[in-house]
Amino acid sequence: MTQKPELLVRPLHGEPFRFPVEKPVITIGRSKRNDLVLADQWLSRHHAEIRELDGDYAIHDLDSRNGTLVNGARINAQVPLQNGDIITLGDQSITFMQEDSRSVILSESLDDLDMEGTVVVPTEQLLAATRGQEETWDNLDSPGARPPATALQEDPARIVKQNQILTALSQASMALISDRPVTELMEFILELAFRVVKAERGFLMLTAGDGNGNAEGLEVKAVRSSSDEDLKAEGITFSRSIAEKVIAEKVSILTSNAMTDPRFRSQDSIVAVGIRSAMCVPLWNNKVVTGLIYVDSRIHDNVFNQDDLSLLASLANVAAVKLENAKLVEEMIEKKRIEHELEQARRIQKEALPGLAPDLQGWDIYGTNTPCYTVGGDYYDFVTRPSGSLAFALGDVSGKGIPAAMMMMVLRATVNSSTQQEDSVDSIIAHTNRVMFHNSPEQSYVTFFLGDLDPESGELRYVNAGHIPPILYRKASGTHDRLEAGGTVVGLFDGMVYEEGQARLDPGDILAVFTDGISEAWGEDDEEFGEDRMADLIKKHASLSAKELIDTIQQEVDQYTGGSRPSDDCTLVVVKRN
Repeated sequence: MTQKPELLVRPLHGEPFRFPVEKPVITIGRSKRNDLVLADQWLSRHHAEIRELDGDYAIHDLDSRNGTLVNGARINAQVPLQNGDIITLGDQSITFMQEDSRSVILSESLDDLDMEGTVVVPTEQLLAATRGQEETWDNLDSPGARPPATALQEDPARIVKQNQILTALSQASMALISDRPVTELMEFILELAFRVVKAERGFLMLTAGDGNGNAEGLEVKAVRSSSDEDLKAEGITFSRSIAEKVIAEKVSILTSNAMTDPRFRSQDSIVAVGIRSAMCVPLWNNKVVTGLIYVDSRIHDNVFNQDDLSLLASLANVAAVKLENAKLVEEMIEKKRIEHELEQARRIQKEALPGLAPDLQGWDIYGTNTPCYTVGGDYYDFVTRPSGSLAFALGDVSGKGIPAAMMMMVLRATVNSSTQQEDSVDSIIAHTNRVMFHNSPEQSYVTFFLGDLDPESGELRYVNAGHIPPILYRKASGTHDRLEAGGTVVGLFDGMVYEEGQARLDPGDILAVFTDGISEAWGEDDEEFGEDRMADLIKKHASLSAKELIDTIQQEVDQYTGGSRPSDDCTLVVVKRN
C-alpha cells in the first residue's frame, strides 16, 4: 500500500520539519487560512496548492506574485510531483517525499533471535575476521546461536573464496571513490550489495536517531528487486525488533533458511514468496550506526552463508564511511553557497544604505549601521525632497537576518518613493504603512521614525511610528526632549492614521535617533545600556562632531557589554546644528 506523502520543509531560519499530505488539497501561503503557513514576504497570501487525484499528486500555482518553481523551473500550469521533487516558494525549499509502491513494512513481531540456524555476530568482530585479524568463525562471539560447524578452514578452496571476498570489497571501494550525490549514492550502495551477494530483494534504511541504539525515524532510502512486480504486489515485511537490535547492538544477522524459521513463518508475505535466506547488517562507520542494509533470496541454490554476511557487513562499513563523507561534502558545499549568497546580500544591503549624508551648510549629520548577522533589518536613509528639505528615516524591522533584510529593502524603496510624491510627513508614513501591510508576512512590522528638516529654519516635522523616542538635546538649557508624536508601528494594521509632531533645532542642539540594539544592549551586570545613559553621553560629549559622537557612543556600548557580540542590529543617526 502506498503511503501518504510528506513535505520536508526547509525554512530559511529554523529547523527543517515534515508536513504530512493528508488531505486531497493542501494550500500553501503566508495567510493563516492555509494548511501550510510559511512566513515569507515573497509568498502570496494564497500561493500554491498540492492536489491529489487517484493517488497521484500535482502542484498548482495560484497566480502567485513571485511564482512557484519545481526543480528550478517556474511552473505555468499544474505540474505532476514525483518523489524527491524540490518545490521552491520564495525563500522556502520544500521536498516532496513519497514512498512508491515498493513499500517496506516494519512489523512489530519477530522478537526471538535465539534459535538454531540463525547467526548473530558483533559486526566489529565480523569485520576483524574479514581483515584476517581472527582465524576462524569459531572465534566470533554471538549473542544468539553459534555459527554452524562449517567454520573457516585453511584450505585452497577457502583461500580462493577469501580472495574473491577481498576482490569484491576492493572493487566496491574503488566504485565508491567517485563523487555522487547522497541520494544517488544510496541507490548505488544497494546495487553493489546485489552484485556481491546475489540477492533478489533488499533495501537500505537510514535512521534519524543518534546512532547509539535509537532506531526511531527509520526511513527507506533505496529499494531494489529482481522483479518489480513482486514488490508492487507484496512489498517487503521486516521486523522492527531486528532493526532495533542491529542498530543498538551493532550486530549482523544471517538466517540461512527463513522458510523453516518460526519467526519468519508468522509473516504471511515472507512465506508467500518463499524467502529461504536473509541478512541484515548495520551501516556502521566505526563510530555510530546510521542505518542498515537488508537483503533476502528465495532461490534454493542461493542460500546465504557466513562469507556472504562478512562481505555484506564489510561493504556496509565502507559504504557508511562514504555516506558520512558525502554528507559532509554536501553540507560544506551548501554552507559555502549560503555564505556566498549572504556576502552578496551584505554587499547589496551596504550599497543600499547611504554613504555620507547630504552636505547642508550649518549642519553636521552622520549615520551608521552594524547588523548583528551578515545582513540585518535595521534601516536608515537621507533623502533630499523637492522642496529642498531633508528627510531622514530610521527603521527597525521585526526579526533578524535575511527575512528582515528583505523587508528593509521594500521599506527603503517605499520611503524613497513616498518622500518624492507625498507632501506631509504623516501622509508619507500612511502610504508606507499601506505598502508594507500588503507586502509583508503577517505579524511582521517596522518601528519607524521619519523626520523632515528645513535646514534654513531648523524646523523639524516628524512622525514616530512605534519607535524608541529619539533624544533631542537642548544646548541652551542642558536638558533633552523626547520625540514621541506619531502612532503605531508600520505594516501591522491597514488604514492607520498618524499624527505629525513638530520640533525645532537651535544652534548646538543634537538629535539622536537609534534602534534598541544600542539602548537594550546588555551589560555584564544583566542591566540594559538604557536610554538615560545615552542621553547623558550626548550631553557629556556635545562638543564632538556627529561622527565622533557616534564613535564614542559605540565605544561606550562595546565597553559596557564587555565586547560581547551584539544580539541585535545597531543603527544610529545624529543630526547636529552647528
